[in-house]
Amino acid sequence: MEAWQWILVLLTGASAIFVMGSIIWAVLDVLSEVRLDQTTRVLWVVLLFVLPLLGLLAWLYAKPRLAGFGNSARLRKTP
Repeated sequence: MEAWQWILVLLTGASAIFVMGSIIWAVLDVLSEVRLDQTTRVLWVVLLFVLPLLGLLAWLYAKPRLAGFGNSARLRKTP
């Protein structure tokens, strides 16, 4: 194998490790979230396993809204 092929293999491996680590973090984060009931937790975990990247992005979008920071994070115009 040539050097550029090794670089591609290493980048692919690093990407796979990053994605798997992110999904594992999201599953553990969902399971440790106290504001969710059991059914909602199970649905989030199923979403993370069925559609991993989309589920991860959805969780990152929905988590701050669970904390009640959905509207307070917006910038407001000042006169």
